Amino acid sequence: MGLDYNNFDYGNIDFGNWNDFDWEFVRPGIERVVFAMEAKGLSCSINRIEEGHETKPHTHPYEQIAIILQGTCDYYVDGIPVRMKPGSWVVVPPDVEHYIHVFNSIEPVLNLDIFVPNRPEYTETFKKFLDSRK
Repeated sequence: MGLDYNNFDYGNIDFGNWNDFDWEFVRPGIERVVFAMEAKGLSCSINRIEEGHETKPHTHPYEQIAIILQGTCDYYVDGIPVRMKPGSWVVVPPDVEHYIHVFNSIEPVLNLDIFVPNRPEYTETFKKFLDSRK
């Protein structure tokens, strides 16, 4: 017999499953779910990127680890392409231009982004998005 998880007092433990959330539209070809919003010092998002999306080179003051869970893509960091497939990861230093380019992928790319320090705008935007869905 398995554990009865309803009998545990989870207190301040933040947990969940991103598959239980609605995907937030970011721009054509890109959706995301922000999670682990209670973590101190970091932010996490799972992104679904379709082939043909508009690439948008950008910078931000956060260190970022991008991990590919599904699909294939090139991830450009400081102008250098890194070919990525499931299990690949790349570290983007703060204030370095980067972007993802999905092409020749048989499925949408799912990538997990981890940002340090926390990106409060991600948490706030996603909380507003979830509230709008109620």
